[in-house]
Amino acid sequence: MSFSEDCRDLQRSFERSETLLGAMLAHLQRRRAAWVSARPSTLAPEPELERLGQDLAREESARDALVTRLRQALPALHASAPGPLHVNVTRIAAAMPPEDGRGLRAVADRVLALARSVRTEVTLGQRLVRYAQEALRAAVPTPRAQPPGYDRSARLATASGAAGSLLDGRA
Repeated sequence: MSFSEDCRDLQRSFERSETLLGAMLAHLQRRRAAWVSARPSTLAPEPELERLGQDLAREESARDALVTRLRQALPALHASAPGPLHVNVTRIAAAMPPEDGRGLRAVADRVLALARSVRTEVTLGQRLVRYAQEALRAAVPTPRAQPPGYDRSARLATASGAAGSLLDGRA
């Protein structure tokens, strides 16, 4: 494939990621709203979120392969620089025709903003779950093995069952 075809494929990959991230963000926001309203029927695991996550992972691996091909097609910045060339959207967009480069840059910026929004929703969801766990632990006391008390001889019975001193202090 040529450099321009790889660039178009990269832009299409970003556009697919934008669609997937938008759908994931909408699902996460609906789940958070359902959690707050405490409707148990809407808190069940959603296979749709799992599918979206898998689709995003596949899209990312395809985009990584595209970036690897683009890295090989781009000229090196410095002949003496060792190691692989660092490639990002800005560098790829600079090597493209100006109009195409602006389009790639715009879709990459939109994907970045959506990814940040999804990360924020995931963080909010994790905090809500931690809050619910802590509230449940505080509301439901943990049972103790055996409450302290006294045996038949009026000696303090400890949890281990060993008797203590008599109440009047005699051994």
